[in-house]
This record gives sequence, C-alpha cells and structure tokens, in this order.
Amino acid sequence: MIDRLTELLVFDKIYWYLAIPFTVLLVIQLIGTFAGFGSEGDFDGGEDGIDIGEDGDFESSFQVFTVKNFITFFAVFGWAGLTFSYAGLGQFATILLSTILGVVVLLIVSALFYFITKLSDNGTMNIQRAKGVTGEVYLPIPPKRNGVGKVSITFQGSFKELDAMTDEEDVIKTGTMIVVKDIIGNSILLVEKINKGDM
Repeated sequence: MIDRLTELLVFDKIYWYLAIPFTVLLVIQLIGTFAGFGSEGDFDGGEDGIDIGEDGDFESSFQVFTVKNFITFFAVFGWAGLTFSYAGLGQFATILLSTILGVVVLLIVSALFYFITKLSDNGTMNIQRAKGVTGEVYLPIPPKRNGVGKVSITFQGSFKELDAMTDEEDVIKTGTMIVVKDIIGNSILLVEKINKGDM
C-alpha cells in the first residue's frame, strides 16, 4: 500500500514539475506576444513559420514543432495529467489522455497563430502590386525624375498617398490622372499621365 502511494506521489510530482514551469513560460510568452515584444520567431530562435516567397514577400507557413508549441503542449500535458490523476484514472489512461489533450491544444494554437499571421501578412503593403494601378496626382511631379511628387491610389483594398516620379517631359500637375508603370528603389512609384484616349 505504501509502495503504491509512493508511486502515485512520484507520478503526480512529475506532472507538477512539468505543469508549473511550462505554465510560467506560457504566461510570459503570451504577455510578450500581446505586448508586441516578439513574434513566433523570437521564441523559436529563428524565423520558424516564415518563408520568403519568390517576389520577396514573407509568407506564413503552418509549423507544429516550434518552441512556442512545445511550451504549450507541456503546460497542457502537465495540468491535464494532474486532473486525470486526481480524478482516479490509472497511470496509462492519464498519460494517454493528457498526451491527446496536449496534442489537440497544440494543433489548435498552431492553427490560430497561422491564421493570425496570414491576416497580418495580407494587411502588409506590397508596393510591387501597385504596377498598372491608376490614380490621381496629389502633389505635382517634376519632369524627368528631377524630383518627387505624390499620388493618390487605391490598391490592396485601401486608399494610399505615395511618393512618385515620372519620365514625362513636363510637370504632371495636381489632379492629373496617372498610371503606375514601375517601382523605383522599392518605395517610389514611376508614373505617367493617362491620355484621354487611353481611358
């Protein structure tokens, strides 16, 4: 009887050793995430969950084996194990159920972070997608790339005012309709006037 109690105490103690430190880490991780101190990559020692696409964009990918998910799994595994153990389940059933619950929560958290990252990525402006978009000159654009003006355009579902240059011979005046032909230095639009015949 004493050996049985000792075995149960050791078994429960293992779960306590897992539950408490991993819960503390999980809380710190959540505070850091919501406070904006870091992202998935900060806790993983790298840029896990991020791929670079062909056009230089960052694309999120579904990652299961990350430090963040590792912490989540053992926090859930520890508390679930203690709950099942104190509920009177056997050791095998406790280990099995706590493992299953830990994996389920891990997958849910992974999916949530994946979709949150995707939403964040979709809201990031990719100026390369402005090519071919039409707009209106907001501040006059000097000719022959001799200076920078501003244009108002709508792309990626939102209205933006961006710097612009032109190869035109004359100044493009405020209110003139333009089309984006190219991107200069990854930040400035190269535009040209839209002739009435082109509209």
